[in-house]
Amino acid sequence: MSAMLRAHCTQVACSCTRPVAIPLLPPRPRQSPALRSQRRLERLAVHAQDTKEQQGTDVDEGNVSGVCSIDEQGRRRGPMSLGEMEAEYLQALSAYYFDGKPAITDAEFETLRDELLWNGSKVAILGTDELKFLEATQAFSKGRRIMSDEEYDDLKKSLKSRASVITAEGPRCSIRTQNMYSDAVPDYLRLVALNVPAALLVLGFVFAIDDITGFEITKVIELPPPYGPLLLWGLLLPVIYALATTATNAVFKDAIVLKGPCPSCNAENFTYFGDILTVPGNRGTNAADCCNCGAGLSFDEGKRIIVVTESAEEKKKKAEAAAAKKAASAAKKKAKMGAKQPAKQQS
Repeated sequence: MSAMLRAHCTQVACSCTRPVAIPLLPPRPRQSPALRSQRRLERLAVHAQDTKEQQGTDVDEGNVSGVCSIDEQGRRRGPMSLGEMEAEYLQALSAYYFDGKPAITDAEFETLRDELLWNGSKVAILGTDELKFLEATQAFSKGRRIMSDEEYDDLKKSLKSRASVITAEGPRCSIRTQNMYSDAVPDYLRLVALNVPAALLVLGFVFAIDDITGFEITKVIELPPPYGPLLLWGLLLPVIYALATTATNAVFKDAIVLKGPCPSCNAENFTYFGDILTVPGNRGTNAADCCNCGAGLSFDEGKRIIVVTESAEEKKKKAEAAAAKKAASAAKKKAKMGAKQPAKQQS
């Protein structure tokens, strides 16, 4: 029995150690570099097309208003500019308050208003007078009057004096008066610049007093909180501001600087209204020439408008006529002087 078992194990061991023939695969043909690059480009093109189709079919359920990047067909579009959002906001207000038919839903209106506020637009913050002016303007365009012309002009003048964006109309032309207009607004940067010399003078005076007193002002400011910051922000800085403002108003009396685009070439121009010390300045209206095209401009302080009084072509023709007249007068005078010299030689 044991001999048979040993013979069987020997047969199995021999069969296990016998090599097994494994079929070999044919070698893979080598591809040329040009063919590999072409196939790689094809795979990239297919991947880009799939990504584009996936982006085109994605729909953001949160962006369903007109100010977002989803159109009526559910496709993505470019974002609206700030001017387009402001125009749509004013149209929505007009449709709701004047026509009685909302142009957009309440959710879309709130989303649009939030977008304008987030972008720092002043159109979304309208006061009572601005809404009243907008209502009067829209009603007048539809043939209805809700206030007299005097009340409308006074309201418009009041809003322009506060630099309200609702009264901004841009360069325009009047068919009745045959004049071109544009809006003028206060130039706050130049108004602040007028206060700089007085502020520097007051600061120099404070530094001189601090130096003379042995830096007592500095010691007071450097007191531990809350005394030091309270004295700095509650006493010293307000006093400096009051003194600087008083000095500026003493030099520049009733000063205001207006700026606006030229109705002819749209270049920015500015002018100064007010007195300088004892020298009286312009009041009401001020004439100036455009810094770009040379057209004659008239700034109206009350109405806050810029009117073209004389175009650049007219001024050029007048200048050429004046130059020709001056040249003719000089030639005539020279001719007279030439005629007098022979008479003197004969005598």
